Amino acid sequence: MRAIAFTALAFLTATAISGCSTRVADLTVASTKNFNLHSSAISTGKRVEGSDSVAIVLFPLGNPNLKTAIDRAVEKDRCAVGLSDVVINQEFFAFIFGYAEVNVKGNLIIDNEQPGCGGYAQDYRQQPPQNWQAPATSYSSRDQQLQQLQQQQGNLSYEEYQRRYRQIMGQ
Repeated sequence: MRAIAFTALAFLTATAISGCSTRVADLTVASTKNFNLHSSAISTGKRVEGSDSVAIVLFPLGNPNLKTAIDRAVEKDRCAVGLSDVVINQEFFAFIFGYAEVNVKGNLIIDNEQPGCGGYAQDYRQQPPQNWQAPATSYSSRDQQLQQLQQQQGNLSYEEYQRRYRQIMGQ
């Protein structure tokens, strides 16, 4: 009888302290904000974490929201626009009372060209070669050059396309 009571108590204790944590996804980039991917002032910041959770009282009182978790992580820096090298985990613990939670960890993507972010964009830009000159083009010829570049896009590597685009735009 004592062995049965001890086994039942051990089972209840194990059930009460057990939880489940699952790795949901590994992402290269995650963001809930619109930002310019072609900005030359984008840099990587510190590693941050954000989470969203809901209580469980016999049954869940809602669903944890991934968007809220990402927003809470991104809001750790006012110039951040997203996360890179993102790991998303989901935790769950329920035994009469408990919680369900989504955790997001990632490196901040910081865009210093955003208003109010110090205007340090020049510090992050790559300096052009000494012999390079910005093309002196009018808007109509610039549009023509962009159209030609778009027609050649399938034949160019991504880096070459970006280099030519920046040259046309005078960046």
